[in-house]
Amino acid sequence: MYSRTQIFTLVFFIFSVLIVKGQDPYFSQFFANRLYLNPAFAGVENNRKISLNYRNQWPAMNNAYVTYGMAYDQFIEPMNGGVGMMIFNDNQGNGVITEFGLSVIYSYHLYVTRELTVNAGFQASYVQRKLNASNFIFEDMLNPDGTVLPSGSESYGTYRSGFPDFAVGFTSFYKGYYSGIAMYHLLKPVHSMSSDPDSRLSRKITVFAGGMIPVYEKRLGKEVLQLSPNIIYLGQKTFNQLNYGLETHFKNMFVAGIWLRQNLGIKYSSLIFSGGYVIERIRIRYSYDHQLTSPSVNISSLGAHEISLILTLDKGKKISHRAIKCPKI
Repeated sequence: MYSRTQIFTLVFFIFSVLIVKGQDPYFSQFFANRLYLNPAFAGVENNRKISLNYRNQWPAMNNAYVTYGMAYDQFIEPMNGGVGMMIFNDNQGNGVITEFGLSVIYSYHLYVTRELTVNAGFQASYVQRKLNASNFIFEDMLNPDGTVLPSGSESYGTYRSGFPDFAVGFTSFYKGYYSGIAMYHLLKPVHSMSSDPDSRLSRKITVFAGGMIPVYEKRLGKEVLQLSPNIIYLGQKTFNQLNYGLETHFKNMFVAGIWLRQNLGIKYSSLIFSGGYVIERIRIRYSYDHQLTSPSVNISSLGAHEISLILTLDKGKKISHRAIKCPKI
């Protein structure tokens, strides 16, 4: 049984998918999802790592957008770089549209000087999209009291499409500063679940820059925390998003941050609050997106919840290459 709010939700999100057709899902914890942000991040830390990510956007709207991600990466010394694997699953409109992707990644690490490192990453993926039309609600399925009948006079099946996809990325690390750029959907693959050959996935570009700035205690000269300012731009066709924020890392145990996200195309913005904790080889973090302004419908109170978990599989592993100073969760 569905309420009127849930019915509106389904209609709204089907409409939203049509308006922002081809837009990739995104996460708010950018650097807890480094391989998703830029494939050149593969292997930037000495140890093997597994990351798990979960995002529930606008949860009051009956699982409108739920995205899961899992990634693994490590540095391989004979290859002078890192390798990685990434899986993600995006669920839109409570199962109306789902997308599953599997990616393999290689990143070459070039040590230009003792303080400057440049990475070049390549990503190959296979993506499958599915439309479950059985979840559609038609007029003859609605009762006057707002409840929904299990079936109507119209019936549709399930549609699927799959395609290969490719991306490249570059990052640079100098002392405590970093920057990068990546381009996704290089060949603009056909991603339609129909026979339309003109339905191509638009290229996506991501650009970021930031740093880790130590703050010292005056009397003893010991580092007490690190400040990490960052700016990230994402662009895909008419979708343009700018994110900038400041994070504080205290004794490599606690992290807290605040970001402002501005979606320039559809003109709404969010504040992102986040906090995390490191327990030996486990990093855990939670963030909440608070809508400041919204598109034409009133969704300002719905927000988004996001959780990440990063597991380090090695303890104190020593290898001959030097560690890259990169952004932490």
